[in-house]
Amino acid sequence: MADIVEQYRLLAQAYYEEYSERLWEQIPVFSTTTYVLTVLAICIPPIIALIIYEREQAKLLAEQPQGCRKLGMKIESNLTNEFDKKFSEGRPPSTEETSAEWWRLKSMWIYPVKSCRGVELNRGTVISTGMEWDRQFTFAQLRSPFPVNANTPNNEKAAHKWEFITQRQFPLLAQVRTEMWVPDQSVETYKPHIDDVESGGVIIMSFPWQEAGWRGTVAKWGASFMGRVPEKQFRVPFDPTPVQIEKAGYAYEDMTIWKETVSALNLEIEIPDELRYYLGISNKLGLFRIDNSKLREVHRNAPKAETLGYQPVTGFQDTYPLHMINLASVRDVESQMPQVKGGPRLSATRFRANIIITGPEAYLEDTWRRIKIGYYEYDVSCRTARCKMPNVDQYTGAKHASEPDKTLRSFRAVDEGAGPNVGCLGVQMVPISKESALRVGDEITVLEHGEHQYIKQ
Repeated sequence: MADIVEQYRLLAQAYYEEYSERLWEQIPVFSTTTYVLTVLAICIPPIIALIIYEREQAKLLAEQPQGCRKLGMKIESNLTNEFDKKFSEGRPPSTEETSAEWWRLKSMWIYPVKSCRGVELNRGTVISTGMEWDRQFTFAQLRSPFPVNANTPNNEKAAHKWEFITQRQFPLLAQVRTEMWVPDQSVETYKPHIDDVESGGVIIMSFPWQEAGWRGTVAKWGASFMGRVPEKQFRVPFDPTPVQIEKAGYAYEDMTIWKETVSALNLEIEIPDELRYYLGISNKLGLFRIDNSKLREVHRNAPKAETLGYQPVTGFQDTYPLHMINLASVRDVESQMPQVKGGPRLSATRFRANIIITGPEAYLEDTWRRIKIGYYEYDVSCRTARCKMPNVDQYTGAKHASEPDKTLRSFRAVDEGAGPNVGCLGVQMVPISKESALRVGDEITVLEHGEHQYIKQ
């Protein structure tokens, strides 16, 4: 047998030598100059693209807000390990004997612009409206039977109404990144009377956008080398002063959010037209900032003013100042979802809560009425009645046709007040103190238990 194998090896070697010689004879001989030019032709365009991209990025860095620092994590997300199996199981609350089993605040988020990408924090301040800087802005479209533009006569504009928009209608809002820059005296460029400081900071928004023509192609090549996509960026003052409002030409206009009509500051002139095209909005697009002298009052399930000592209020949150979700509950919902091709992985970010906790077993938060996080107390006002917005992937903007909404409706229609076909997940809260503080790792302590019944708007 060994002799046969050796014969085949020698035959194969002979064929290899003969045909490899013929192949090399067919390949033309290139000069060194040709090789060099070929290599340069292949390498130079990407290098040029990368240089142009880096110059654009340097220009953006040079235009960063003056006297401000950027909020957010300087390390990877606290939710990096959110799919670990250990978060599917509840643990007992902390006691003197089991201090290592604390229920804890795992991740904390603010969403400066409603329905746009959030900013994860390690520490945060809670004020009467919820997390500081949270949902102070919202996009709105001027609803009309036909498109309206800047040249439309004022009497025609008056016949139309501004209505807020969310990822429910325009899921690509999830791709609009927000950076929250706040005044900081330790920053080298800080001066008390420069515009970015006087406006209480700056919000920078970015969204995927490739310009037409060769510049757009070059930008795409350069961004791809950095593992990114080309973007367009614009900024707005966080809380412009009256002088800044007049100078920029902003105006207060009525805007409808759910069943409420509020007067808010419209900064639409700062929005590039490309954002409308990217989102797929044909009507006029506005960007509204809440008027802090006319905040939206919260009633329904919230504690009354005579009990709390102040009237609960919100900015552009849907209903209540704070939203909290239990990671074990999210993991349990995911376990109930059908295993279908293309089915989404259920990240807790889909539910856009301010506070994400770990420790309690799934849905235990349904029974809480008053809790303490760290050193401060919060009223657990009601369950969160879910819409289809969690079907949107918060990193890609892709919207799944049915999940997790269908699964939530199938077994989490647990609140008579919300209705027979409305799934609930998470809880809405009101801060007991007008100002408090939170940090990742804070312990969760339940002070009161009780029943909940949702009251609709």
